[in-house]
Formats: sequence, C-alpha cells, structure tokens
Amino acid sequence: METVRQDIEDVWNGGDFDAIDALVADEFVYRNPMIEDSVRGPEDYRWLVENFRGAVSDFEMAVEQMIEDDDIVATRFRTTGTHERELLGVEPTGNRIDVTGAMFDRVEDGKLVERWVNDDALGFMRQLGLVDQRPF
Repeated sequence: METVRQDIEDVWNGGDFDAIDALVADEFVYRNPMIEDSVRGPEDYRWLVENFRGAVSDFEMAVEQMIEDDDIVATRFRTTGTHERELLGVEPTGNRIDVTGAMFDRVEDGKLVERWVNDDALGFMRQLGLVDQRPF
C-alpha cells in the first residue's frame, strides 16, 4: 500500500518524476479506458503523468479509501484541477474538473507492476464541455 500512496503523493501530486524509477517496474502496464493504448514501463508512465499534470494546473489526487489484499491495492480517489492545456486531444477549456474513480494496482517487490484505472469518463467529458449537461 505504501508504494501506491507514495506514487500518488510524490509523483502525481508532488510532480517528483524522478521517484518513478524507484516506484515503477520495467514491465509496468497502465490501463485506463480513456487512454487508447496501454502505457508500458517507467518512461511511458512519466510521459503520462507529465502530460496530465501539465494540462491540469493545480492538479490534486486525493485518496478517499485504500484496501490491500496480498499484492493488490484498491484505491478510491478524487482528482481535481483546472484544464489549462491540451489533454487527450482536447484543447484547453479553463474548466474546473472534479473526477472520482477507482484504481487497482499490483505491487511486486515494492514496485508497481500493473495498474487498472476506471474513472468517471462521462463526468470528465461533461466538465470539459464535450458532452451535453442534460440528464439522460
């Protein structure tokens, strides 16, 4: 659980990209339905984090709950910030985002080996103005 918490605090919230080498295994795979291809390895992961943090100023990921079972860590989180640069092909909107989600990490020998993320993609698209705000 400590590895996941350190990744969130140091890398995602703190912007300490050098910490990635100590936290992410060479065979790491990151999967998120909002991202077309899997992210593989520390360098691709660094690129992903740099792009999200660069596009969303005042980025913050808050851990709402963490549960550990053997080598799997489940995390419920909330991400907030302001969309100020291109992100996932979307030009800057200046809109505030507030997205909840869950991720499941597999940790081996103190390093992230796999991460599956499922966040509120529809809510995210609504907040960026890409989807009509009307209820279904």
